[in-house]
Amino acid sequence: MISPNKLYTLLLSLMVGGVIALAMACTTQRKEQPIRRTSPLQLRLPSSTSKVKAATNAGDNFFVRLQSESAWTLHLSPETAKEWITLERTRGEAVARPLDIAVQLSKNLGPAREAKLIVRSGSLADTIVITQQGTAPLPPPPPPSPNPNPNPPTPDPSGEHILGDVTLLEAPALAGGSNNYYITHKANNVVNYSLEYDADKRHPRFVCFSFDDITSETAVKRTDAWKWDPMIPQQYSTESMFRNSGYDRGHLVASHDRVYSREANMQTFYYSNMSPQLPNFNQKYWSKLEQQVQSWGRNKKFRDVLYVAKGGTIRDDQVENTKVQGHIVVPKYYWMAMVVKKGDAYHGLAFWLEHKEWDMKTPMMTVALSIDELEKKLGIDLFHNFPDDIEKKFEAEDPSDPSMRAHWPGI
Repeated sequence: MISPNKLYTLLLSLMVGGVIALAMACTTQRKEQPIRRTSPLQLRLPSSTSKVKAATNAGDNFFVRLQSESAWTLHLSPETAKEWITLERTRGEAVARPLDIAVQLSKNLGPAREAKLIVRSGSLADTIVITQQGTAPLPPPPPPSPNPNPNPPTPDPSGEHILGDVTLLEAPALAGGSNNYYITHKANNVVNYSLEYDADKRHPRFVCFSFDDITSETAVKRTDAWKWDPMIPQQYSTESMFRNSGYDRGHLVASHDRVYSREANMQTFYYSNMSPQLPNFNQKYWSKLEQQVQSWGRNKKFRDVLYVAKGGTIRDDQVENTKVQGHIVVPKYYWMAMVVKKGDAYHGLAFWLEHKEWDMKTPMMTVALSIDELEKKLGIDLFHNFPDDIEKKFEAEDPSDPSMRAHWPGI
């Protein structure tokens, strides 16, 4: 039989041990271990509980979401990961609300690779693993068929020709269809601009690009390097169709949008970037809007990045009855959409205007509207690669709201 004193001592020991075990179980994991949702520091992928981001060898653009109750720093491991991973920011103060940070992965021409994205705050840390597929060698050709004229499979009529990066934040959602070519042109290994070209209508559905510290530079002059787009079959060329048509070869990505390198400017003269525009529209009010966008894009105090999508309408109910040379549709309307990122803030603005001569004194607010309104007119999902919460906010912004005008000086 256990004496009362020994029984009391045994019970006290069990109680103390239980408290210690409970305290250890509630201790926050440190170093590079995952942090629970109740932790004062957390790094995760939006709308996902996974701690691994898998990317294809074509590159990727995505956001990570950070929460921290104190100052934090973001690191890549190993150090060589900086050669293929670009972080929007790497340090900051405490954030009261979750902070989304853009991450860009370059194209991988070598073997598969992996890196850790680590956030630290004091003695706490949290990690996301980033993996990227390698570029696999081409498979050997199949042996010749014993039948010299086999029945080929029917191609998927909805399949679009994807020759570019569809994950770019400035890229709208694609229309699909075997008549469409989505292309990303690069200059000096930098993304220059992208477009979706409708080969049936001989006109781009949209073009898109961004201004940052590299692409906003003014280093070269206009090249006038007119030629057909080498990434679209020559059979769709419009090189000879504008002559004596009464329309300008209207750039959608303007020549002066891209003067950071000679190659970049030359690519703006591809005919896939041209739209048949009335001279008094192209050279006057449309040009005025383009110059305003360029002034925003080259103002480092205004933007960290300015994302731009532009186009002329090509939907059947939004084109003129007559085509140029029987092939090129003529838009009834032209549009621009912009998203400016400065620090943690994003703001959106759009322009929509009829294809006609405009009085140069027309205030820009006359043709300004929200991106939501523009999407309804176009039937195009713009800027869909942004996180939904960020996209919903900037696309709803009404430019007629006086508080919004401060974000877009000059309109």
